[in-house]
Amino acid sequence: MKSIIEDNYQITVGRGLINDSTKISDFIIKLEEEVQEFIEAKLLSLPNQNEELADIILVCFNIAKHYDVDIEQELINKNNKNKTR
Repeated sequence: MKSIIEDNYQITVGRGLINDSTKISDFIIKLEEEVQEFIEAKLLSLPNQNEELADIILVCFNIAKHYDVDIEQELINKNNKNKTR
């Protein structure tokens, strides 16, 4: 997972979509766009539904990478927490 996160982040930086001045609000706007595209794909039964879901996850990975969050560990922690609910 770490290589996917790193590769995706570097690709996005290389495209000029993330830089040192990127704010959380920029990430939130992008995440909202991707969620809307996923909703539309689902409602219209478009063939790109899985790709749109992947886009949402990749934006979340970019947020985690940008803010130095070990998202893999956080997912493990959250899954373990959910087991005890």
